Amino acid sequence: MWDKLKEQFNLLKLEKKKLCLITNSDKFESKDLFLDAIASALQGGVDIVILRELAYPDNVVVEIASKLRILCDEYGATFIVNNRSDIAMIVEADGVHLGQNDISPQDAHTVLGENAIIGKSTHNPDEVIKAVNEGVDYITFEPIADDKFVVEEYILWVNENIDVPVFLAGEINLKNINNIIQKGTKRIALTNAIMYAQVPEDSARKMLMYLP
Repeated sequence: MWDKLKEQFNLLKLEKKKLCLITNSDKFESKDLFLDAIASALQGGVDIVILRELAYPDNVVVEIASKLRILCDEYGATFIVNNRSDIAMIVEADGVHLGQNDISPQDAHTVLGENAIIGKSTHNPDEVIKAVNEGVDYITFEPIADDKFVVEEYILWVNENIDVPVFLAGEINLKNINNIIQKGTKRIALTNAIMYAQVPEDSARKMLMYLP
């Protein structure tokens, strides 16, 4: 009973979310410029931020995450930490995003509590089905296949068959987003097209114009 209520609660929090920013600080000269870019993206309508940070030591990541927690609250955005349930717990993030080789969603709930939002990266239908059966609240889906037509079939399949919120990831930009939307995509997760835009706010607004 409680598990069902938790799933419904998290679904309500996520179902209206459309534009997810997965961060990357590699090309920024300082953490302040990195945070400025994320703030600009939030101004443009990004409604989920996943902090993916490998360049800084843990104490700096906690500092950045604490500031992003405040920023996301200001804009009504959901704040997720990639991989690190411990850091998500320290800064009271909304949840954690897991990779294929990370801890299980159940273990993440043990660390963060039953109300935490748990997401997972997926790349093919088998990984999608496994993640859904594990009880994740959302998935990012970056289809990987040698044949571009198989990739397109994967996108159609996930949009037609999966009930949890799906954020299509990959090299999505203003040149190809219309084709992606025509395949039923409702939500996207981006890095480069927003993080490294001259004005992240403008890029986010333009992306949102295409989303249903």
